[in-house]
Amino acid sequence: MSRKLSYMKGIHSILTTPLNEDHTVDYEGLRRNVEFGAASNVEALIILGTQGEFYAFDTEEKKEIIRVAVEAAAGKKPVIAGTSDSGTFTAVKLTQFAKDVGADAVIVTPPYYAAVSLDNVYAHFEKLNQVGIPIVLYNAPPRQGYNIPPEFLVKLTELENIVAIKQATQNIVEQEKTLALLGEEVSVFGGSEAFMYPVLSIGHCGTSTTAATCFPQYFVDMYEAVGAGDHKKAKAMFDDLEPFRRVCEKLGHAAVVKYISEKYFGLAGGPMRLPLKTPSLEELSIVDDVVKKLGIVKEDTPLNA
Repeated sequence: MSRKLSYMKGIHSILTTPLNEDHTVDYEGLRRNVEFGAASNVEALIILGTQGEFYAFDTEEKKEIIRVAVEAAAGKKPVIAGTSDSGTFTAVKLTQFAKDVGADAVIVTPPYYAAVSLDNVYAHFEKLNQVGIPIVLYNAPPRQGYNIPPEFLVKLTELENIVAIKQATQNIVEQEKTLALLGEEVSVFGGSEAFMYPVLSIGHCGTSTTAATCFPQYFVDMYEAVGAGDHKKAKAMFDDLEPFRRVCEKLGHAAVVKYISEKYFGLAGGPMRLPLKTPSLEELSIVDDVVKKLGIVKEDTPLNA
């Protein structure tokens, strides 16, 4: 029986977490960014994802970020809260908090750093499943340090609250196999902007993107082009993002999106939180040409100083 939810498709926006100059969380800026996302055409907002720097915040900060985001979304868009932690009981507590304050779902990576077996991974998600909130299982091999093979993802989806897989393997064969094994039962998302068009073209139900924090319609248009069978348009849009992907590799994905958000869209950005370095304005100046070539900002749009 399918467990697909109505919003588990299309483009999910992975919001960056805005910071003040002293590296505290800019909660008012977060509200503004969430309200912007909630008024867009994306299907859902992801809070405390990888590019939301979830690993850099303590538990109390994470709770407040989730609470503020849910409040700011005001039911206009589903909020998917990142509740990953390498410790199962910490992840369970954060997941329970997300449920209690009204998050629609959570997105969770397998345990990282610890030398876990796949049976340990199952035990981790078995505990999370007991909280009773929809779970997006995020398989991110480069981040967690190991891969969950598609066959074991099938076993994990025996847990009834796992309703979606965000598959971030860069192995296209495993992407296709995950879809073939699970695509009828749960929603299978792409997990990397670098793989956005390829995974949509083979049938994934959607994908998530950090850049949708500030220019969401670009990605919605690409997704809709694939759905309409206009692969020429979708592939051209994907190819046009190549300079953006390269500058993100050089300077850091969240740092680039924060810069664009603040300078071109009047949204909150701010610095990165250590251990990730905040690029200098001189380093970030190369982003301006990328933005201009993408055509995501009108020529007469006033820039924020």
